[in-house]
This record gives sequence, C-alpha cells and structure tokens, in this order.
Amino acid sequence: MNARLVLALLSGFLLAASFPNFGQGWLAWVGFVPLLLAVRGRSVRAAACHGWIAGVVFFLVSIYWIPDTISNFTSIPPILAKGVLLLLAAVAAYSFALLAGVLEWLAAAGISRVLAAPILWVVLEWMRGFVIAEFPWNLMGYSQLGHLPMAQVADLGGVYLVSAVLVLSNAALAEAVSRQREGLREGLATQILLAALCPILLWGYGHWRLAQLESIPYRGSIRVGVAQGNIAQDQKWDTDLRDRILAQYLKLTNQAVDAGAQLVAWPEAALPFYFRRDMRSMDLVRLARERGVDLLVGAPGVEESSKGSFTPYNQAWLIRADGDVVGPYNKIQLVPFGEYIPLGGLFGLIEVAVQSIGEFGRGTEHTIFETAVPSPIPGAAPTGEKRPARFATLICYEGIFPSLAREFAAAGAEFLVNISNDAWYGDTSAPQQHLRMAAMRAIENRIPLIRSTNTGISAYVTDTGAIGPTSALFQEAMLVEAVLLRDVPSFYRSYGDVFLHVCQMLLFMLLLVAGVRRRKAS
Repeated sequence: MNARLVLALLSGFLLAASFPNFGQGWLAWVGFVPLLLAVRGRSVRAAACHGWIAGVVFFLVSIYWIPDTISNFTSIPPILAKGVLLLLAAVAAYSFALLAGVLEWLAAAGISRVLAAPILWVVLEWMRGFVIAEFPWNLMGYSQLGHLPMAQVADLGGVYLVSAVLVLSNAALAEAVSRQREGLREGLATQILLAALCPILLWGYGHWRLAQLESIPYRGSIRVGVAQGNIAQDQKWDTDLRDRILAQYLKLTNQAVDAGAQLVAWPEAALPFYFRRDMRSMDLVRLARERGVDLLVGAPGVEESSKGSFTPYNQAWLIRADGDVVGPYNKIQLVPFGEYIPLGGLFGLIEVAVQSIGEFGRGTEHTIFETAVPSPIPGAAPTGEKRPARFATLICYEGIFPSLAREFAAAGAEFLVNISNDAWYGDTSAPQQHLRMAAMRAIENRIPLIRSTNTGISAYVTDTGAIGPTSALFQEAMLVEAVLLRDVPSFYRSYGDVFLHVCQMLLFMLLLVAGVRRRKAS
C-alpha cells in the first residue's frame, strides 16, 4: 500500500480516537501530522485526495452510530443506512480535502504551512455549520474537554481557538519532522519549540483561569431538578401510552420537589401531546401551583398561519409556580434530515427521521425565561440582589452551535438548559459526544449548563466546564443539584466570534497574496 495513503488513513483514525468512545484527547496534538507529511509537496489535486481519505476515515470512525439511528427509526434498511453514513462521511470530508489542497496551493506560492494551517482549519470548521448540511459535530477543540485546563481558552475565542492551537502545534511538528528528514537545521529548533509551546500555553492559561475563577464570588444558587423518563422511542408517540408517560414525569417531578428543586426540567418533546391543545396540559399547571415549582417542559407544537396551514415546531414552555405559562420557545437550529431536508428537497429520497408530518418550522426569537430568585450562598457575603434567575433553552442539536448559545448568554441568560432526546443514538458514544460539545458552551460563556435528556446522559455542567453529577444511559432518573450563579467575565460572550472573523480576514489576505504571487510566477 502507498505510504502516503497509509499516513492519510492513520491521521483519520488518530483524530477520531481523540473523541469518545476512545476519548484519547492527547492524540489530537499529533493526529494531523501524518496527513500533513503525506501531502507535503504534492499537487493540489493529490493533496486534496489524501485529505479527503483522512476525512472519510475520521467521520466513519467517530460517527459510526448513524446507521443504527437511521435504520431503527425509519423504514430504511440497515444496508442502505450504512450507505447513508458513507455518503455523509464522503461529503463531510470536504473540510479535510480543502485543508490539504488549499494548504499545498498556498505553500507553492511561498506561504508558510505553519501560519496557514490553523487559520484555514478554523474557517473550515466554521463552514461545517452551514455548508451542505448544518453538521458541526466533533470539531477538534472538543477533544480537549477530557482535561479541563486545556479547554479554558474557549472563553476568549470559542471552541475555534482551541482547534486553532491544536492545528498550529500539529503543523509546527510536521514542519519539524520534514526539516529533519531533509537535513535542514535552520528553523528546526523554532518549530519544535512552537509545537511544544502550544499545549503548554493552553495548560498554563487554563490553570491560571481556573485559579482566578475560584476568587469570584457567587451571587446565589438555584436548585434545579432533571426528570429523565427513559421513554422508549417506539412508545413515545403511542396514543395509548400518553397518560402513563405523563404520570411518569409527574412522579419524577414530585420527587424532585421533595428534594428541594425550585425548577424542574423535562426533556425535549417529553409531552406526548401538543401543550395547550390537550386537556392534560392542566395537570402540569396544577402541579406547578400545588408544589410551588417552575416546570420547563419540551413539547411538540403547531402554529396556524393566516392562510390556514399548520406548521409543526419543536418547543419549550415554562410553567411557573403561580400558574402562569411563558412561551413557547421555538427551536431555531433544526437537525438536518431529522427536522428538515437540506438543499430544498435534493435529498428527498431520505426520509425525515422524526414521526411528524412535514418539515419543522424554525423559531426566530431568542427567548429568555425567568425562574426563582437564587438562594444566598451559606457563609458568603450577601450581594443585595433579589432578582429572579434568568435562563435560556437550547433544544437538542442547538447545544453544538457556539454562536447560538452565545446570543442567549449575551441577551442576559445566567444559565443554559439543554433539553434533548438522545434515544435516537442508542447505547453508543453519541450521547457522550453530545454532552461534551454542549459543555463547551458553559466554558465559552462562563455560565452553567444543565442537560435534561429522555434516556441520558442528563448532567450538570459548571461555568468551568466540569461535568457532574450525571445520569446513566437508558435508566429512569431524577437528579437535583444546586446550580451556582455568578457574573464571570467572558470575552467570547461579550464580543462573540472575533477570533473567527480575524481568521476569515487573514485567510482572505493569504489567498490574495498567494494568487498575486502565482500570477507573477506564471
């Protein structure tokens, strides 16, 4: 087998292994090196081909769970579902192909690979959020959440900054190896030093930032309960089971209130009926009043247009302890192939994976909910603030979009509640991957995050990104935890994707310079 091909395959596997199930985050610091060595000095077409191969391997290994998700909940047979995974991996691998091809195109014009690689990769990761289908799953920066200090720099530039430092280190290491092979001593020590400094700087900033956060006082705490009903997906919409499902969640809510919960979060689409269009809705209002608790519930919704047509929505409602109902929040970021078909029906042969009629509508409002007044922290100096805690809801897939979570935080949310139904994924690494990506939103915006899921993993995430306690997969669970609130400064929350925009501008300049140089050379 061709040695360059082996290197490309190796890169794809190493990078995939830095995520759960393998969870070896340290491999991300060397995972790009084989690919960068394989494509060095190759034509743009050959480089892009090897990059595409690495990308296909990366996606096949890291999102291996997709075929079961498709075949278990649609009429697509398993063999065709595996074909869908292969198609998705082949398409999503464009980011790796462009990294390798464009990098060599720039290098041929005298642009440093070490300079260009992190800038280019950041833009490519950003593109994954909207090109072809909105699928920014397992961006490289998420690989570092297994060791918290390495992820803290996300409060400056988001997950993109963590990815950039990783790629910079890889590019410098690949440059050092290449120079050593070619017998070039000039600049070798500099590249080795740069490759070593990247993880050291992340580690150093992380420990400094975590120590700094320890000195910032909390303004109060609110006890939040999570009700994990563990309702099987094939039972979820069975009309004969509606009363049993509702009774199960009411039971878990009562348990949470008995444990001191002031707010209880139900998962995405926990209600097996349209809220406010079914008399069972009054059971929730009655419980909230009688127990003096706020309820955040996920539910399917439908809205009628002026022309009489109906549009389904994925919604969240807040039922307050006084009986008032606030909402709905309509999900903004929809799941491709699950809640809408990308590219206007080009993929019409692929069925929508949810049991609903038609595609979902997109929400437009960044709803901020208000809940109970936080309790003072024992032993802490009183802050004098008596205002209700404010939070925002991210429904399922929305938790993996940095800019969306940041818009809620910038609008005043003091914590995030990510409600989800990960039953689709089965007993795979997908729920763990999903949890880690959502946890990065807490670091970026320096606010806590709570995950309430149907089948797990439900969890609490602090504003440092620390995860715990958590629920087990596919078990009924009720968790209650004190969520600590404080005003922690975050550059990312205040100013957004400044780092990303700088990378976009720098990439444009590099492409412009390379284009001018190549034109002069010809």
